[in-house]
Amino acid sequence: MPAETHGVISLLPALFAIVLTLASRQVLLSLFTGIWIGATILVGWNPIGGAAYSLQLVINNVTESFNSKLLLFTFLSGAMLGMIFLSGGMNALAQRIIARIKTRKQAALGTSVLGMLIFVDSYASTMITGSVMRPITDKFDISREKLAYLLDSTTSPVVSVAVVSTWVGFEVGLIREQFASLGIDQSAFVVFLQSIPFRFYSLLAVALVFILVVMDWDFGPMQRAERRAKEEGKVLGDDADPLIETREEDIVTPDYVDSRWWYFAAPIVTLVAVTGFGLLYSGGWPGQVPVEALKDAATADAILWGVFSACALLLAILVGHARVELEAVSDAIFEGFKMVMFPVAVLSLAWTIGSVSEALGVGPFVVSVAQGVITPELLPAVVFLAAAIISFSIGTSWGTMGIMFPVAVPLAYQLGAPLPGAIGAILTGSLFGDHCSPISDTTVLSSMFAGADHVDHVNTQIPYAVLCGAVATGLFLASGYGVGSLALLGIGVVALFALAYYLSQHADVSVPNVFGSSSD
Repeated sequence: MPAETHGVISLLPALFAIVLTLASRQVLLSLFTGIWIGATILVGWNPIGGAAYSLQLVINNVTESFNSKLLLFTFLSGAMLGMIFLSGGMNALAQRIIARIKTRKQAALGTSVLGMLIFVDSYASTMITGSVMRPITDKFDISREKLAYLLDSTTSPVVSVAVVSTWVGFEVGLIREQFASLGIDQSAFVVFLQSIPFRFYSLLAVALVFILVVMDWDFGPMQRAERRAKEEGKVLGDDADPLIETREEDIVTPDYVDSRWWYFAAPIVTLVAVTGFGLLYSGGWPGQVPVEALKDAATADAILWGVFSACALLLAILVGHARVELEAVSDAIFEGFKMVMFPVAVLSLAWTIGSVSEALGVGPFVVSVAQGVITPELLPAVVFLAAAIISFSIGTSWGTMGIMFPVAVPLAYQLGAPLPGAIGAILTGSLFGDHCSPISDTTVLSSMFAGADHVDHVNTQIPYAVLCGAVATGLFLASGYGVGSLALLGIGVVALFALAYYLSQHADVSVPNVFGSSSD
């Protein structure tokens, strides 16, 4: 076992925090307890020293450049939402959409399609889709848990395979780095494209969304949540504590404001356009071709420029067109900040416990265990599961990719295993673990912009993610023995359909959540 890992103990902080979070529903306390346990181990099992080191670790993670920019993005998102609520633009647009959406199924399909269409960035897609569709799904009594699941499963999975997104540059860059170190004379971007059919989990996660929505199926905790919403009109459980509060009485549109649908649409279009331009510009465009520019893009800067531009436009609309007083605008911005305070705290602690797990060597430990059972045939499945475990433990897809690429790609090359399959297993396994982890930033943001209780979102999503992950594992096993990826995808979709039918029609909905739920 590599010297840089603490062995199986490296799993303890994250697992303790996750189990305590799901069991007690006290997210912040649970996360900090996990951080303290990990810090105590790192300082030589001194609990007092561990407490002091825990605080320093939080400071280190909050002040890290990318993280601080994402926190500022979150605060500005809150300010933007506050001003949107003040303008009444979201309600005006929602009324126009509601006039065309007649059923729950159409509302769910609209959410899923919108989440896929905004494929430039997963954070922006989650924020926009959740903000637009939340009042609409509420209108049709779709549970907030279901909305959070739709956001989580149609944003990151799509963005991760899109050829123009904030993810593609990072992924291609990792591939290119390994090819350079191994002396492989292949195009990193071409291999990236070749890996897409092997992203079994990502593609199946999107397929399951549409299977469940079109067939009106649900199972497990989600089935209970949807029955509660349909039969009782409760989009949230009785004891739910949504990550973001969006009560209408917090921010009231002045009576004299004639709300227009474009009060909401114009800032959102600005957000997407400036983010897209920022990605290209920060990567060196027009001096570089778009693909190369995306590889070098400053993702955090681009989304920050986008949301700031949207806020500036909203301010101009409110003051210049809607004639709202600056005091009312300032109050709305402050209320928006209050909406995102809890998610900011969760993100800060989630990043910290992820860094603690990395410092303890969870990645090398999982990889060392996996290497003991790897053969060329088993490599895709083992890499997929190893990436999922690491991602679940540290709560970040990108961090997992950074851990797995320097180990799995050289190993696949030495064993003679197909590189697109191994690379696809890393990229989609990272997403699988991320979807199951309550300390994942994308999971937190999905809960936030759906206005859902975070623990309820995790409880209801895990069965769906595990179903896709189990089918994907079987497909990776078959791919290791030479079965074509496209044929396997077809088999996987059929298997997913059959299993979803069985679980929705025959699973006992009365079985309680393993970790408890606000709707129990």
